[in-house]
Amino acid sequence: MGKIYLIRHGETEANKTFQFQGHIDNPLNSKGLCQAAALGQHYENIVLDEIYSSSMQRARQTAAPLAEAHGLTVQPLDELKEVCFGEWEGLSYDEIKAKWSDQLELFFKQPAQCRMPGGESFDDVALRVRSVCEDLFKNNSGKNVAIVSHGGVIRVQLCLLLGLDINKLWMFGVHNASTTCIGKWQDRFTIEYINDTHYLNDNVNSDGIKYPK
Repeated sequence: MGKIYLIRHGETEANKTFQFQGHIDNPLNSKGLCQAAALGQHYENIVLDEIYSSSMQRARQTAAPLAEAHGLTVQPLDELKEVCFGEWEGLSYDEIKAKWSDQLELFFKQPAQCRMPGGESFDDVALRVRSVCEDLFKNNSGKNVAIVSHGGVIRVQLCLLLGLDINKLWMFGVHNASTTCIGKWQDRFTIEYINDTHYLNDNVNSDGIKYPK
């Protein structure tokens, strides 16, 4: 039985300041780099056969320590990029609410149908994610695969794997540098765990940044 590790990228400055970043290609901040290092250390004793990531640099930076620990190459895929927020990108929640109050409410109540101005809906994300994930799972049957991407993408993946309406995606918590593990037996998927960050919580410095051991 192979396992699929869905990993969210580490923290960026936009995460820290609660800005919608979407397709803005932000790098990890100092805390995010520490989280990525902790991930790499955690996965040293976990078998990984393949590592894929979003083509965005915050995901590739997070995947790099995992690849180094296993002597693998990160395989970036555009289909795994975060949802495009269009005109909302770079703005805070309060800034968006002030201009697009009704649409922001729809974003949380019916994210599948809510298309951000100049951007995507989560139904759009599901179309591109479904195609690439079906290929990944088919071509890596029985292998342990890490897929490093984004909060929105992982929530969509969970809905697709579990046969849930995309509008249910906000049911899942997906923190920075967290791991969600899916087991695969023949054609069935089972959740091993969701949003695990225990490898970060053991290493909190007095300044609040989580460091690897």
